[in-house]
Amino acid sequence: MSTATPPGIVVVVSSADGSIRATLTGNGLNLPNDVAFDGERVMVTSFFEGVSYWRAADLAPLGFFSTGGFGVAPLSVCSDGINFWVAFSLSNGLGRF
Repeated sequence: MSTATPPGIVVVVSSADGSIRATLTGNGLNLPNDVAFDGERVMVTSFFEGVSYWRAADLAPLGFFSTGGFGVAPLSVCSDGINFWVAFSLSNGLGRF
């Protein structure tokens, strides 16, 4: 059975047993689109809004950064272990955080 996750929420699931570890809300989340982990932090993109950071150890919010709205909407994110790289829709841009 699958349940839908409401907009603006990210559910953190244990890879070991599939149990829900936490639910991320607030901190700028609005239509979360993609998530990346760099070993210490978690970044979530919110379409048409910006990116949100959390500390991975305790999932405490570290901040939200606006990317400027339509045209520079963050679509996808990945990490090289040092930086987060964000792909922006419509502008075909790439940003480093």
